[in-house]
Amino acid sequence: MSYTQQLAHLSAMDYVVVGVALCYQKNAEGKTDPVRVVEPIPATALEAMSRGNRTSYLKIYATTLGAVIVDQRPVLPTDILGEDAHVCHDFLGRTQAAARTYKAKSDLRLVPVGEVCTPETGQFRLHYDPAFRRILGGERLISDSDNVKQHSHTHKTLV
Repeated sequence: MSYTQQLAHLSAMDYVVVGVALCYQKNAEGKTDPVRVVEPIPATALEAMSRGNRTSYLKIYATTLGAVIVDQRPVLPTDILGEDAHVCHDFLGRTQAAARTYKAKSDLRLVPVGEVCTPETGQFRLHYDPAFRRILGGERLISDSDNVKQHSHTHKTLV
């Protein structure tokens, strides 16, 4: 079996990390309401968090693929992740993709299975930053001022 085939094949025992992120969603009045979203965390994102990068995650939980996906449906441990948390869009596909990242980079399994990390406890402390606001379903308004200014010599051939 080739390396690519090994990555493509997933089992219930494959390692994955899911997290509860504090996001915001616009309501009818245009104001934002806080929403807790459960989503899988890829290996390199977990590595960045372990190095102290700021994040919108309040809690992360290391588990196995079979513990969070049963019969192709998400099954979340509400005692750990909370009852008010909502599942992210395409949870199944994103969780399988995240599990493949840990298969490819097994050295980034930084949190033991069954352990929870928060800003106060865990294998490493999450650097939760409330200023780091993720808006769900927000519109992106692009203007001319967003364009990057090029240096005057960028498109010239200098002799």
